[in-house]
Amino acid sequence: MNLPRQPGFRALALLLTIVAVYVTYGYFNFYRDPLSIFFSEKHGFDRFYSATRQAEADEFFDALLANPDPVRSQLAKAGPRPDICAVFLTIAREMHGRQYIETAVGSFLANMTHAERNAIHLKLFFADVPNPETQHKSYATLAAADIADDIVAYPESLPDKDKEKKMALLESWSKRRNDKSMIERKTLHDYAYALRQCTQTTNAPYIALFEDDIILADGWAAQTLKNLHIIEDMMKDPRRHSPARGRVEPGGPNSWLYLRMFNQERSFGWGGGYGFRSNNAHIISLAVSIPLLVFILLTRRFFLPRSVARHIDGWVLLVTCGVAVPLLVWLFFASGKASLLGSPLGVYEEWFGCCSQALVFNRKHAQGLSDFLMAATTKSGRAGRGDMLPKEYAWNHGLARISAYPMLAQHLGRISATGTTSVEASQIWSMAFENLKADQLAHDHMRAVEELFGQQQAEKTKAYG
Repeated sequence: MNLPRQPGFRALALLLTIVAVYVTYGYFNFYRDPLSIFFSEKHGFDRFYSATRQAEADEFFDALLANPDPVRSQLAKAGPRPDICAVFLTIAREMHGRQYIETAVGSFLANMTHAERNAIHLKLFFADVPNPETQHKSYATLAAADIADDIVAYPESLPDKDKEKKMALLESWSKRRNDKSMIERKTLHDYAYALRQCTQTTNAPYIALFEDDIILADGWAAQTLKNLHIIEDMMKDPRRHSPARGRVEPGGPNSWLYLRMFNQERSFGWGGGYGFRSNNAHIISLAVSIPLLVFILLTRRFFLPRSVARHIDGWVLLVTCGVAVPLLVWLFFASGKASLLGSPLGVYEEWFGCCSQALVFNRKHAQGLSDFLMAATTKSGRAGRGDMLPKEYAWNHGLARISAYPMLAQHLGRISATGTTSVEASQIWSMAFENLKADQLAHDHMRAVEELFGQQQAEKTKAYG
C-alpha cells in the first residue's frame, strides 16, 4: 500500500495543513482576546492607540501647566445650555508621578474644539473625605489650572443640615478599604452624588460619569454627541412601546438609561469555555456532520463520475465528517468571539457589558437612578456594585441600554482606589480600543464637528492638540 496516495491520507494531510495555517494565523492575530485559546498573558495587554493618545493627553496637560492662558482662551468653558454634564470621579491613589486624573482630563480636552467645549459642562469631583485638598495630589494642580466648570468636593457641597454626620459616615466607609461592603457603599454614594450634582446645577439633557483612570479617544465629544442624536431618533420609532418592567427586548422600549462608552471583550464571549461540550460544539458538530455526510453520499452516488467518486472512500468520509467538522467547530468557539466576529460598528441596544468606567446617562432617569443608588447604600449586607445596579434599575423600569462602537474610552488603571488587585485591574481592558488609528480618528473628528457645528468650526486651526 502506497500510503501517500490513499485518499484518506491526503484528506488528513490537507486538514492538518489547514489547521496548522489557521493556528499560526490565530497565534499572531488573536493573542489579545482574553477568551481565546490564543490569548497571550505576556502580550495580550500591549498598548497601541492608548499609548499614542496618552502622549497627546500628557502633552496637552504639560502645555496647560506651562502656559494656561492660551489654552483657556482657545477652549473657554461650557456655554449656558450645555448638552452634556460630564463628571470625573476621582479618589487619591498611592502612586508617584502623573496622576491618572491628570491624563484623563488631558484626553478629555486634547484636540477638542471650542464648539465641543461649549457643549459640555465639566465637573471634577474629588470624592476623598475628610479633606481632598490635602489627600489628593492633583487637587491643587487642577484647581489652579481652572479648566473645569466646577470642582466638587464633599466638604464644600454637602448641605449644612446633618453635614457633620454625613461626613463621618463617608469617612468610616472610606477607611475600611478591606471591607468590600463598605467600599461598595462609598462608591455607590459617589456615583449617586455625582448624578445629583449635574441634575441640580445644570439643565444638560445628558450626564456622563467618567472614572479617573480612563483615557478618551480623539474626537470622543463630537462622536458621542452624534451617537446621542442617533439614540433619540431610535427612540422615536413608532413601533416602540412605553417602558415596562422586564420588557427590554431590542427595539422595544422608547426610553433609555445609559450609553456605554467602554466595554471589554470578556463581556461578550461565548457562553462556555474551551471544552468540546461547553458551547454545544458536540451537538453542532453532529448537526453539521450528518447532513454533510448524507449530501456527500448522495452526490457521490448520483452525480459524480466514477473516476472522481472512487477518491471519496470511507476514510475520506471519516476525516471529513468525523474529524474535520468537530475540530473546526471547536476551533471556531475556542478562537474567541471577539477575535472572529468582533462588535459591529454603530449604535444599538446591548444587554451585556462590563464596568462603569464611562457611561452617559439620560437625564430623564438620572434622579430616579440616583435615589436607587443612595437607597442601596443603606441596605444590610452587600450594597451592590456600581456597574451592576444601573442594569438592575434599567430592568426594573424597562429601559434600554445602549452601546456605541467603536468604544471611545480605555481603562488604564493598575493602581486601584477600591482594593482591586493590579492583576484584576489590568484585565478591565478593551482590545478594540487599541486597534483605533490616530489618523482615522482625527479625520472622523473633524467630519463630526462639521456635521454638528458647521464647516467653520471644523476648519479652525487649534493651537493645541
